[in-house]
Amino acid sequence: MKIPITRNGYRRLIKELVHLRRVVRPEVLDDLREARGYGVKMENQQYLLARERHLGLEKKINDIENKLSNCEIVVGRKFFFKQVGFGTVIVIRNMETGEVSEFELVGPWESDVSGGMLSVDSPVGRSMMGRREGDDVVVETPAGTRLYRILSIEI
Repeated sequence: MKIPITRNGYRRLIKELVHLRRVVRPEVLDDLREARGYGVKMENQQYLLARERHLGLEKKINDIENKLSNCEIVVGRKFFFKQVGFGTVIVIRNMETGEVSEFELVGPWESDVSGGMLSVDSPVGRSMMGRREGDDVVVETPAGTRLYRILSIEI
């Protein structure tokens, strides 16, 4: 199953992958090469740290490559009415606190609540899907039950 991602999110992943491959990887390999010069022994802390950093970097590169191969860019939708869905921007009010927040609904790899990016897989995101302006939505979160009202939707 393909994971949805916005065009900007896809570009960010590509940019990060290119940076890791072209800038970070050569630095890490140089450090590893230098540390090997002192011997590949258990007491050579410089080698052990360089090796650990190299393994971590390769894991991160593989993770991004897997994300890119398992995602699908979702662009443009046609609706006859405004409805919350992937890529829409919603303005919601927490009915208990009165706090108003604006979020773009994005894929799970792009989620950044403090940056206004809400995952469609999050409890709030799942509850909002398919709703319309003016709807009151009850959301079961780990912190308890919340009530939100959808103030506006931008497609």
